[in-house]
This record gives sequence, structure tokens and C-alpha cells, in this order.
Amino acid sequence: MVRIIQRLDKVKQEYAELEAHALGDFKVGKIIGKMRAIISDEDIDVKANEATPIKIQQIKIPKNHITFLSAYAANRYGHAVAVGGEIHLPISLDKTVDHASFLASINGTIKKDDLLGVLILLPIEMLK
Repeated sequence: MVRIIQRLDKVKQEYAELEAHALGDFKVGKIIGKMRAIISDEDIDVKANEATPIKIQQIKIPKNHITFLSAYAANRYGHAVAVGGEIHLPISLDKTVDHASFLASINGTIKKDDLLGVLILLPIEMLK
């Protein structure tokens, strides 16, 4: 009987770990993070050394999450340097972003559904 209970505890622990990973895309230590693709929602010309606002497919940011942009430039014309929405909301509320600021390195045309970058979401716990 002891052997079965011990194995059951192990299965429960493995299942809990699988469930935790389902909530995110990657893990650093005990912190589980999420990654979201920043995808253009319009065709737009970009010019070298200029920042251009681009409409993107909506990304949901859960409450109590901070965001970072991946430093890897995912688009050959440049890099998404910021994302935002129409209304700034506090970190304690769910929010969405639907625009990106794109800094072009070379002249080109961004097409709808092009990958502009990667947004990294990390959960935080507010202390104050």
C-alpha cells in the first residue's frame, strides 16, 4: 500500500508541473513566462532611421504582468521598440495592446501578418 501512495504523490507532482507549464511558454528558475508574437495588422512603408507607428494584431496582457521586448530583431527591416494601447491602464488590470512603434534600419514595406518582434510577459507580485 505504501508503494502505491508514494507513486500517486509523484504522479500528482508531475501533473501539477505540467499544469504550471500550460500557463506559460518558458520557465526561468521558478518564474513561468509567456511569449507573444507582435504581428503587423496593416501594410506600411518604413524608412531607415525613422520610428513608425504600426497597427498590430491585439495582444492581451494579463493583470500583474510586466512586459519586455525581445532584443532579437525578428524583422529584416528593423525592430519593434514599444507596444501600447489607446488607454494606459495600471498594472493591476488586464489590458490589450494594438500598436507598435517600429524603428527601421533599412527602407522597406511591412506587410500585414509580418512578424515585427516578440513580447515577453512576466508575472509579478505587487508589494505596495
